[in-house]
Amino acid sequence: MFQRILLPVDGSLSMTPLVSTCLTFAAGIGAAVVAVHVVPPPDTADTALALATPAHAERILEQVADTARTLGVPCECQILTGAEPWREIVRAALDHHADLICMSSHGRHGASEHILASQTARVIEHAHLPVLLFR
Repeated sequence: MFQRILLPVDGSLSMTPLVSTCLTFAAGIGAAVVAVHVVPPPDTADTALALATPAHAERILEQVADTARTLGVPCECQILTGAEPWREIVRAALDHHADLICMSSHGRHGASEHILASQTARVIEHAHLPVLLFR
């Protein structure tokens, strides 16, 4: 049914169960995973987004890759750059010919949680493929 799953990750505490569940699901159906993390352009003034750096993204994606290797799931990791994460996620789904996007309905806590929830809503609104949400 699903052969390629896009897995956007943000580095929040809620990411760990999402990654584990998504990768276990992928292993069970024989799907490959493309994990992505969106970092803002270097000139971003938005402090909630400016905390995400390429070095931080590499560490997050390496954790995903390690879990995928453990489960025997083919996994490609990519750092994306953009001011609107939802737009980059939708574009990545198209570029990688994903059949499904698996993402969290909530991310970080505090002020940035609202931003991430709205990113999820926009992915659902603009993606032309199924989006599986985890709480």
